[in-house]
Amino acid sequence: MVTIPYGRRDAVAYAHQWAFKRNPAFYDYEHLGGDCTNFASQCLYAGCHVMNVTPVWGWYYTDANRKAPAWTGVGFFAQFLLRAEAT
Repeated sequence: MVTIPYGRRDAVAYAHQWAFKRNPAFYDYEHLGGDCTNFASQCLYAGCHVMNVTPVWGWYYTDANRKAPAWTGVGFFAQFLLRAEAT
């Protein structure tokens, strides 16, 4: 298992920077049921700068059409985090 350092301050700084405006590097899912998990994923990514590109169970974002369900879906995101903790 590889341990990746997490920069909590980087994640918090990202959240402060983008909380009230949209980062154009990421698609706006607001009109598709909400954007909260997408934003949480962006903040988490800002703290680690590593994505898990595993096709089925991963957590990654390339563009609006190429992303893991865990990047934007609450249930999938929770499963990803819980699975990652268990391994």
